[in-house]
Amino acid sequence: MTTRRITSLLLAILMAQAAASRALTGGEAALPVIWVVFLYALPLALILGLQGRARWTVLACVMYGTVGLALDISTAVQDLTHQTAGPASLVLGAVSGLANFLLIVFGGREFLDAGLWSPPADRPPNPPPHRTA
Repeated sequence: MTTRRITSLLLAILMAQAAASRALTGGEAALPVIWVVFLYALPLALILGLQGRARWTVLACVMYGTVGLALDISTAVQDLTHQTAGPASLVLGAVSGLANFLLIVFGGREFLDAGLWSPPADRPPNPPPHRTA
């Protein structure tokens, strides 16, 4: 499985986790638009960009995972210090945190393996130096 597919799968897992978390916590109230964009529209756009082989999307996935992991850690710390969440919320937060961490790892790997740092393949290598004896 390629890293682009793994990255797309991780984004889909994050979207499913957000929907499951909302369903388990009884989210009857409407989400603000910014959360709908961050939890559902942005990962979907990144999946489409990955499948379209847009080079910028792998770095955008790393940034998305970094922000998501920071939110997961801060939520876990708040839940543990104020004892406001049950075990289901902590487990869903751990799943989300792991998926965000793996998104950073695989997105970073794809970014470094994408050929951004290597010379173009159509350039021939330098010929060996001419030696005179």
